[in-house]
Amino acid sequence: MSSAKKGKTDSPSSKKPKKKSSSFKKFLKISFITSIILFFAVIGILAGTLIGFIKTSDAVSPEDLALKGFTTNLFDFEGNLMTPLQGDKNREWVDITSVPDHLKNAFIAIEDKRFYQHPGIDLKRTLSAGIGFLQSSNTSHGGSTITQQVVKNLTNETERTIQRKLQEQWRAIELERHLDKDQILEIYVNVIFMGNNAYGVQSASKLYFNKDVSKLTLAESAVIAGITNLPGSYNPFTEQGRKNSKTRQEIILSEMLSLGFIEKEDYETALLEELQYATKDSNSNLNTQVQSYFVDQVVTDVRKDLMAKGYSYDLASKMIYNNGLKIYTTMDKNIQGHIETVFSNPDNFPIIQQNLSPKASMVILDVKTGQLRALYGGAGPKKISMGFNFATDLKKQPGSTMKPIAVYGPAIDMKKITAATVFDDVPVYLDPQKPDERYPTNYNKNQYLGLVSVREALKVSLNTIAAKIWIMDSGFSRSALQYLKKVNINRDNENYISTALGGLADGVSPLQMAAAYVPFANKGLYIKPITYTKVQDSRGNVLLENKPSPVFVYDDTTATIMTEILKDAVSPGGTGYPYGLIQNGQIPSAGKTGTTSENFDKWFVGYTPYYVAATWYGYEKNTTLIPAEYNKALSLWSDVMERVHKNLPSKPFDTPSGIVKKLVDKYSGKVPSPLSSQDPRGNAVFEEIFARGTEPNDRDDISTIHVKAVICTETKDQHGRNLLWAPNCPEHTAEERVFIKRTIPFTPKKDNDPYPMDWKYELPTEYCEEHSTSLVLENLGEDDEDEQSVIPPPLARESQPSLVEELFSDFEIKELDN
Repeated sequence: MSSAKKGKTDSPSSKKPKKKSSSFKKFLKISFITSIILFFAVIGILAGTLIGFIKTSDAVSPEDLALKGFTTNLFDFEGNLMTPLQGDKNREWVDITSVPDHLKNAFIAIEDKRFYQHPGIDLKRTLSAGIGFLQSSNTSHGGSTITQQVVKNLTNETERTIQRKLQEQWRAIELERHLDKDQILEIYVNVIFMGNNAYGVQSASKLYFNKDVSKLTLAESAVIAGITNLPGSYNPFTEQGRKNSKTRQEIILSEMLSLGFIEKEDYETALLEELQYATKDSNSNLNTQVQSYFVDQVVTDVRKDLMAKGYSYDLASKMIYNNGLKIYTTMDKNIQGHIETVFSNPDNFPIIQQNLSPKASMVILDVKTGQLRALYGGAGPKKISMGFNFATDLKKQPGSTMKPIAVYGPAIDMKKITAATVFDDVPVYLDPQKPDERYPTNYNKNQYLGLVSVREALKVSLNTIAAKIWIMDSGFSRSALQYLKKVNINRDNENYISTALGGLADGVSPLQMAAAYVPFANKGLYIKPITYTKVQDSRGNVLLENKPSPVFVYDDTTATIMTEILKDAVSPGGTGYPYGLIQNGQIPSAGKTGTTSENFDKWFVGYTPYYVAATWYGYEKNTTLIPAEYNKALSLWSDVMERVHKNLPSKPFDTPSGIVKKLVDKYSGKVPSPLSSQDPRGNAVFEEIFARGTEPNDRDDISTIHVKAVICTETKDQHGRNLLWAPNCPEHTAEERVFIKRTIPFTPKKDNDPYPMDWKYELPTEYCEEHSTSLVLENLGEDDEDEQSVIPPPLARESQPSLVEELFSDFEIKELDN
């Protein structure tokens, strides 16, 4: 029994360890299985999260690759860089081929050593940066590859989250699948922030070293490559920033040496190089500059043309300022410099009228291309960008500068008149609304010249003659309006005499007027003025191209005739003399002045074989100018054009083969008679030019304007003219003279109408009665000796050789009984 008890007693104790071992194994098994489940669950969750991140992440799109925020560059008409247009960023695109190898290697050395080996992400670099961050060590690099930095800059996603970082890495891998390494590096060097609102290496190079990126030295490249890490700390424009920048430069050069990018000698030379930084004051990219009036107009024109292609106003503006466009303008930098020198000088615009600031503007066009070479849209220094431009936005009446393009040019081209055609400048009443008032009057309201040629009428700017041409037949004015339309001045609804004189309901700008005169200097061709020829995007694709088509306005002979007439307008006696002359006449010039009602505005449009220029002077609100201001438009034009033509050789205006020359009588416009050379004012015979076929012929167009008569030297009429000699006058008072005799006699409409200035040369109509009133002439050739005869007019034929004896040889003087 004791043995049995003992056996029963030992059995449990022998089974206990076995039960514990089994439970432990079971626990381990469960734990292992649970761990496996948890591991795969975590992996699944992570994978699901990653997949979710990827699914909610967009790849870098072609729109992102368009690289918004680049500085637009403008080029002059010769292709030289002119000025940048900066929006919210100063960024200038540069091709990777223009970036020096040592700059590219500097970025790779400090930012991404295995750039050419990894697929977009570099796990080793990421771990290294993470460990450095945890150890708070002064690591010289971050965890992102160059490709990741490109993604960050293109998407502008910078939040510090795991999701954003994972999405960035996936996008970097995707980007590497579509672009090669050089393409990615090109984007990188153009998008990185370089401090002081500069983006990209080109802007940074010009900003900090005042040179193109292609000219950077190794030492300068290491500085540029170091800035992007912490632009605020490595700012070369601060004393501490330069010290920090130098330290980082040395780190970068050391990395480049260790990677074999540079030799030991290059390294040591770069360390010792004295860096020549630009200054804030000398660097135009830092200064807040007001863009020029010319650039204002370029922006306006490019925006308008982009909108015509379907872009909105806002989108077109953003493209101009932020998309890195290349705009090839028509500006000549030298000419623009001259015009800015004159017009930005406040000394040229003194305050002449109390509390009123004068305004002025000027445009200069190339006569052969019609392209805008320079403009200034105000008086004095320009203070704001995109303000009112008095050169292009102005709408003012042009005064007499309108006459050549509205009246004389069209009439000569239509063969209605020639330069020699004569009109009578006398008081006229041509306003149907006010038939009893003189209209139009000349500038000197009570002065009329009398018989004048078209050449003379335009030279001295007679309003009456322009009006007479405008109404000379029922169809001319309508045709003249079509000529205006050809030069882009549409006045179809203004068929009035005032239009011929420049009194427009809707005004014009100096740009319009200058362009309208181009045909006179360019063989009759009008070319719509343009400020740019081509616009490219940052990749070189053409967005806009400006190729205006020439329009034939006048025959080339008309253009030449008008030029010859307008040359007289700047010669002695002309309204544009002497300011309209260039280099004292060494450079041929032509032009026309303009004055509006009440002297509100002064204009001058003039041209040479090189350039057409229009100048306006006045006030923003209509204000009567005082005499001290009358020549301001002319003097400003002269000052600028003298500078523009200073080094240009003299050359004549073009003369076409269809031009012929002919001697004419200036007071009849016809072939001279023998008496033309005996005009009391001097020889009236001169050589005029004509379009072939319009010149007077020697058979039918002989002048009859001049006549001979015998006058009594001792008596005069109310106009101060000697009376005709009568037989009762003493013979010693008889004198033969040459007079003019109008084809259409002048008769004043009103008693107070002034007589024309040539009236004193008009053939008198009264005979002398002072010496005796009781004498008559009896014709001795008649049978009845007592028959009385009226005294014939003492006119001489052109060939008459003698005086009184022959003139009255058939008459006998007899005394009558009282």
